[in-house]
Amino acid sequence: MNSALIVFATLSLISANEPKLNDVISALDKATSFFESTYDRLSVDGVAGFRLLQAQIGDTMRKWSLLGSEVATQLKKLDNLVRRLNFTSLKAIKAMKIKDPMYFNAFQQVLHVDFWTLKPGWTQTDSSLVYPKVRILECFGEEMSDRCMIQLLGTWEDNGVSCQKTETCSRLMMALNCPDYSLSHQLLYMIIIEHKGCSNIFGAQHMDSKSFHIIEDYKKVFCSNMMQRNLEIENNDFPYFQQDLFLENVMLCGHVGFSDFYKARWLEYILVWQQSAGCFGKHDESGYSPREEQYVFTKHKRVKRREKHLKGGCSDHMTSVAVGALGGYLRFYGTS
Repeated sequence: MNSALIVFATLSLISANEPKLNDVISALDKATSFFESTYDRLSVDGVAGFRLLQAQIGDTMRKWSLLGSEVATQLKKLDNLVRRLNFTSLKAIKAMKIKDPMYFNAFQQVLHVDFWTLKPGWTQTDSSLVYPKVRILECFGEEMSDRCMIQLLGTWEDNGVSCQKTETCSRLMMALNCPDYSLSHQLLYMIIIEHKGCSNIFGAQHMDSKSFHIIEDYKKVFCSNMMQRNLEIENNDFPYFQQDLFLENVMLCGHVGFSDFYKARWLEYILVWQQSAGCFGKHDESGYSPREEQYVFTKHKRVKRREKHLKGGCSDHMTSVAVGALGGYLRFYGTS
């Protein structure tokens, strides 16, 4: 390709990404305003997505690669968002210490910006790794998932030792054919292993290249199946009760580097789901049947015990995973 064509292709990419970036930044600004107005009512899970967003914005600003006409304005807005997110997160953390001290102490590490380490480079999922058959029910519940996570984090008791390995957690968190939230929590388990350097989970003394490759292999298997699940949700016209799972999959797999989760058509849907208040949740309370909700939780064995449903149908968990997903889009479009 000659130099003129390279310049034309680069300018075309810039012009294509600039409107998308503006839309994402606008959505994140509204979500941050929601965070500022409700910080003292959110759960740990609800705040974690905003901390991930803070890390994503910081990484995007350091590695910004576009040269469009609005770059200076965009970067100024992002710098302002980082300041607002950090200030509000600190207030939210103080509030959580008082309201829910046990759960806060167990998972406060995910509220540190440096927990959400962002690696350079992107990869793709592999459809050949999709399970031929998936279990109908979740492989484990939220309580068991929490127990396995805090054993890695070292918060299972005061001054607990991190990277605790148990046969039950190893079996469940590395099981194949798991669906939905079990699958996304298996990926989160791998993220924690990597963050804490828990090489002993794989029988190694140090986080060597073998341990690294094992983690990467699990990530690819899990995210390839999470991609398949998201495509199924899309084919089913994004029913409300599956939007939270869809967004969680985009957030987590995008975080570990799978760029095919940042589909432009998915971004359009996500932006539509945001309410005027800046949150994500039920747009129409009257159109949502308690019977449908009961069916969903019974079928998938998923009850988010600390999810907060706020005024206007806003869900703190769905808002959290949505901002994490949108922050990933920002990083992808702004640094690719």
